[in-house]
Amino acid sequence: MVMEDGALEELVTGAVVVASPVKDKRKSFDEITAELELLADSYVKIGFQDGDVTRSEVKGNRRKKAGMSQAEIAAQNEFGAKGVPARPFMSTSFDENRARISTAINREYEDIVSGKSDTRRSLNRLGLFMVKLIQQKILSIHTPPNSPRTIKMKGSSKPLIDFGQMFASVRHVTVIK
Repeated sequence: MVMEDGALEELVTGAVVVASPVKDKRKSFDEITAELELLADSYVKIGFQDGDVTRSEVKGNRRKKAGMSQAEIAAQNEFGAKGVPARPFMSTSFDENRARISTAINREYEDIVSGKSDTRRSLNRLGLFMVKLIQQKILSIHTPPNSPRTIKMKGSSKPLIDFGQMFASVRHVTVIK
């Protein structure tokens, strides 16, 4: 017998069984295939994005000029420049975490294939993970040490951290094609 709300009622050995329509929330094969095709041409840019420039800031009686791009500051610190020793933090964050990065990529791929995630969400999670690795590396670098002149000027011996703008400017951008 069919009831008003669409539920089906049957008499089975003296018991009443009520069944209602079931909605399958799993993604279909076609939806997963479409996500994988989308993933094939999509990527995440990690690091210092175009347009991020330093702000004018005051620290104690010292003023930091505005206008130098975060990418330029990061490159000087990563590779070194006149008067600035190389303190690689981006390349080493990747090199030292290859296994963790590979595991994270594989996990996100499996989540897309199983329908638990989509391309945008998985790439966003990977981007956030990589930003965290780079920021952790920035905090962990202690050598080469700042020069005595730099320590006096900054009031700190911590390399790569002065006003904190470079640390805060590590970002990711998800590019979906």
